[in-house]
Amino acid sequence: MSSAKHLKTLSEDELGDFFDSFDLVFCDCDGVVWYPLRDFIPGSAEALSHLELLGKQVTFVTNNSISSVKEHIEKFEKQGNLKIDEHQIVHPAQTICDHLRSINFQGLIYCLATPPFKELLVAAGFRLTEDSGTGIIRSLKDLHDAIFSGDSVDAVIIDVDFNLSAAKLMRAHVQLQNPKCLFLAGAADALIPFGKGEIIGPGAFIDVVSQSVGRQPTALGKPGEDLRRLLLDRHPEIPPSRVLFVGDSLASDIGFARASGYQTLLVLTGGTKLEDVQRLPADHPQMPDYLADCLGQIAPTSAPKNPESSNSDSTHLT
Repeated sequence: MSSAKHLKTLSEDELGDFFDSFDLVFCDCDGVVWYPLRDFIPGSAEALSHLELLGKQVTFVTNNSISSVKEHIEKFEKQGNLKIDEHQIVHPAQTICDHLRSINFQGLIYCLATPPFKELLVAAGFRLTEDSGTGIIRSLKDLHDAIFSGDSVDAVIIDVDFNLSAAKLMRAHVQLQNPKCLFLAGAADALIPFGKGEIIGPGAFIDVVSQSVGRQPTALGKPGEDLRRLLLDRHPEIPPSRVLFVGDSLASDIGFARASGYQTLLVLTGGTKLEDVQRLPADHPQMPDYLADCLGQIAPTSAPKNPESSNSDSTHLT
């Protein structure tokens, strides 16, 4: 049975205690602030404005590398009339760029990711190798060319790649047999909400490569351990217990946040239904501290009690 407290059941004093309990908010975007490929979820812009009014720091932690950091900022401006700075967006491509800069990386990269992800790496001054071969495997020669004909690389990066193929994974495996080749991962969701259900996420493919080469990547997207440490280091002056993490995924958001010692708020406008929470035992590591029908319920103005759910038409990375 769920032990999470629903915001709509809290008294005025309890709500006051809730807001007084945190100084920093880490907030997911897809399924929390906006519906994937659609508009802002009703009440979310007002909720974010209310947090700003209360003096809370807000950072958006997204796994959505289909959209660039710039596109995220533009969406906040156009749909929510919100001014969000680049440093407030924690995005897998950006965290990987920051990591590569921190180690003064100068080598060649083989990147399995979306075009916006790759464009950000190139714009940051990093060199990417192209896929080798024709891209269509009709013979063993085609397979050999796809795997072995390209340049040797110094890093392999895996994120979301909707054009992923067995040959690409095989090439990544071959490159990573060199122990000096870096192995980096962005978004590592095992499953992604899509349509009326879920599809395999990048985490499954990352695991295939990890098992084949016998080593784990530096994981700089949710729910990666390296991203968890990065977020903790980002605000050393704020104790984890004074941080609220808002998300829509039990695994990628709530479990990730609880492992860091953050307070957690699960909204039901994305990939998780109330029944999913109710099935969890009270001491489950993915049990949220708080529940809300939507992000708008944290604002003083009334928000829709049951906003249109993206569960029925969703495609998003948390």
